[in-house]
Formats: sequence, structure tokens, C-alpha cells
Amino acid sequence: MGKAVAAVFTTHVPWLMSADPVAHRAYLGRHATTFYDAMLKLERERLRHLEFDTFLLIDTHWFSTLEYVLNAHERLSGVFTSEELPALQHDLEYDYRGDPELARGVEVEARARGIRAIASAHRNLPVQYPTLNVMHYFNHEARHRVLPVSVCQTASVKNDLAYGAAIGQAIWKSNRRVVIVASGGMSHKFWDYDRILDRASASPDDIASTANRLYDERIMEWFKAGRHDSVLAAADDYRAHCSPEGRFSHYIMMAGAMGGDGWTWRGEQFGKYEAALGTGQAIFFFQPAISGAERAAA
Repeated sequence: MGKAVAAVFTTHVPWLMSADPVAHRAYLGRHATTFYDAMLKLERERLRHLEFDTFLLIDTHWFSTLEYVLNAHERLSGVFTSEELPALQHDLEYDYRGDPELARGVEVEARARGIRAIASAHRNLPVQYPTLNVMHYFNHEARHRVLPVSVCQTASVKNDLAYGAAIGQAIWKSNRRVVIVASGGMSHKFWDYDRILDRASASPDDIASTANRLYDERIMEWFKAGRHDSVLAAADDYRAHCSPEGRFSHYIMMAGAMGGDGWTWRGEQFGKYEAALGTGQAIFFFQPAISGAERAAA
């Protein structure tokens, strides 16, 4: 019997991959990011000693259209250059074990529920940087399998929740211990071309819309309180008003896999809430509460 042992909602901003201090200063401006240290701390203090086999990573840059798609390759390897920001992110070599068995298990479970899904092992299926950037920090020794999962750009909140439930059931039917990662941001409105560099700091003052910032803050309070029922109840409204990255499907699918509105794990925030070129970004780790007896035994 498999199990989802933890869940992570995380930024994947390309600046995480830049080793150039000049580029850092050009981006960060007057307010420095907390994400470099936060990603390392989360891996060191929460993931490194956790027993699990696979990162199932929902990638907000992988948009499918007709169905949900899972990467079913036995190995994910290659050299990545971003088509979006090639000067910032280029020539990244990567090599991870995939998880075709779990990918096919999700496909079977989804189809049994009437949900269109495909586990694809087609040649040259690309891997996007929301997967690679996060794995660079969370799986830098490549000890764990990696299963990238698309978001479907035509799916409703109801569809995403149903597919997430299929993912959760497929994990339960497997022999895998899994960490589910929702790789993407919160509100997702960029500054326009003429202002984007002037507002390119990590300060929440540089979120592109005050309304977006306030809605992000409300969502984060619900994360901290384990009120996933409230987040899901607001998901359609949040989509409509804040254009969250990936249409917020990364979170919705993750929540569906964890039990939908019955999921109550509290979120632990790593780093601060930040802007990235106008968008809202944050990192949260979700794990069941440890009982007093378990804490004493540890």
C-alpha cells in the first residue's frame, strides 16, 4: 500500500538557478529574495530524512489541452535551456529516474473514473523548468524518482479535484511513498514591458495588483490553518480575479490527491511571501501533525 507522506506548494522562479551575483542584483534590486535559503532549508530540515520513493510534481508550465498527461519515461535526462529566459537559464544538465509504473497507475485509475489521462513515453517529451528548478534544490543528489504531471488548460476546478483524487487513489494502490509537489506561483500578473525591470524586486510592494496581494495573503492564511476547504471553495473566484499561475491547478490537483475539502494538514511557510516581476510567490510544506508519542519516539 502506497502513501503520500508530504506535500509542497512551491515557487520555481528562474532566478533560483542563477549563480551570477550581477544578475541577482539586477533582479533583486532594493529587496533581496529569501527563496535561495528557504529552498535549501526545506530540503535539509523536512525532506532529507523523510522516507519516500518519488516526487510527483505538478508542473504549471506543462499545459495539456485534451487530457491530463504524465511523463512515463524510465529516465528523465538531457540539457535544458529556457525558451522564456535563455540568458538566465541555459545549459542545465539533468538526469533523474522517472516513475513509469506510477504514471501508468494514475492513467488506469483516472480512466476508470471517466477522466481523460495519458501516461506518455513519447520520444523527446520535454521537461519544463518548474520541474527542473525545484528538483535542483529538493533532489540534488537524484536519490528520488521524479514524475512530472501536466495541468490541463481546459479543465475546471471540479475536473482538477477529480483527477487529483485519482492520483491519490493510484498512490494508495501502489507500493510508492510519495511527496506531491505543486510547482507554481500564486497570483500571476506581470508588470508591462516598460515597467517590469523597475518593479523587479522581491518586495510584496511590487506585486502587480493590491487586490492580488490581498487575495494571496488570504489564501496563505488558509494554508497555515489547514483550511483547504476554504481554499477550494474560493478556487473559482481566485482563478477569475487573480489569474493564478497554471490556473491554480497545481494546488487544486494536489489538494484533490490529499482528500479534497477533507484535507486538514497545516502549511509551514519557508521564506517570505514575495513578488517576482509582479507575480505572487510562496513556499509551503504540508505534513500531518506529529503526536506527542511519535515525537518522544523520534
